[in-house]
Amino acid sequence: MLFSLSLTEMKRMLKNPYILTLVFSIPFAVMILAVILFSSFGFLQTRIGIFTLDTDPLSRLTIGIVMSMFKGGNLSYVSADYQQKLLSGELQAVIIVPKEFSKKLYAGQQTELIFVPSPIDLQVSAVVYRTFRSLLEDLNGSPFFDPQVIRFLFTSPGYPSPKLYVPDKEETLSLLSILVPIGVFLSTACVLLAIASNTFQLDEQARLIELYITMNVNGFTYAVSNILAYTVIGFIISLLSFLVFLFLKIPSDWTTMVSLMVLNALFHACLGIILSGISPNTQFSALLSVVVAAISFYFSGGVVPVSSMPNFLRDFARGYPLFLMNYILRKEQLFSIAPTRDIKLILLYVLVSFTVCVVLGWMKLRRE
Repeated sequence: MLFSLSLTEMKRMLKNPYILTLVFSIPFAVMILAVILFSSFGFLQTRIGIFTLDTDPLSRLTIGIVMSMFKGGNLSYVSADYQQKLLSGELQAVIIVPKEFSKKLYAGQQTELIFVPSPIDLQVSAVVYRTFRSLLEDLNGSPFFDPQVIRFLFTSPGYPSPKLYVPDKEETLSLLSILVPIGVFLSTACVLLAIASNTFQLDEQARLIELYITMNVNGFTYAVSNILAYTVIGFIISLLSFLVFLFLKIPSDWTTMVSLMVLNALFHACLGIILSGISPNTQFSALLSVVVAAISFYFSGGVVPVSSMPNFLRDFARGYPLFLMNYILRKEQLFSIAPTRDIKLILLYVLVSFTVCVVLGWMKLRRE
């Protein structure tokens, strides 16, 4: 009876045009948007203008050394009309060198540079600001700004700089390789949370609860049949998203990926049903599903770096199921480490959510 009821539930859900549309449209929409929107970062060229008010020849010398480190148009001199370039997005930021900058610098006095960000792509301007600020702080107290050192650096012949590479792992650092697994897990989570969070409410509206009671269906069979139905649907969503892996030829361990896809579908199927079980109506369950989906998006590790989170959220994020699934893939790809501990933690999440679902299903039939 369990499998036949699961099959019936799955057929019933897939006959719903709303659910069918979500299942087949969301995975491709999420993956395509991720590829199109985020792949542009791979071609990002930061453009920074230098506007100097310092007429001292040493100022040109100092700035010339800095600009020689950034070839390819990243840094360029601008005139007083730089504001229009910032407003149009032609420049991400402008650094203003004030008057008597060189005189104070070589006298050992504290100097300041004015940073003007662009209102377009402000997040890029913020990264540039923090990067330059950290660089200047690291150079504080060093002989870098000594006049004799600067003259030597400026007149000495050029030498090739070291090339940075990752032995045998270069492809794992591509933006697509980073974003696509996150898209697979997130698209499955979002769809399952959206459709599973109304499970009990929809069954009550269709008077299926009464039918199951008359058929002597116990709470375990009722809950597990729904879990299996949603898990299969979630796995189908993951497979549809995984087609992007094949199309883009992104390297991945199939065994690990498929295992995580199953666990991800099972966990979020249970989580969606739990949201339905604790909600008094469809409106509240829909609201809960949106909140949980937003939290999952934030703590997945693909959008907001975990290291940049506040301390009180960092530990929570490192233990969040979606982050753990991505973390497992990265550890295996980069270091070939068997993710035993992390897999056990995910299995614990699945076991707890599965148990709660069974209890809620039993209570639903018993209460009726």
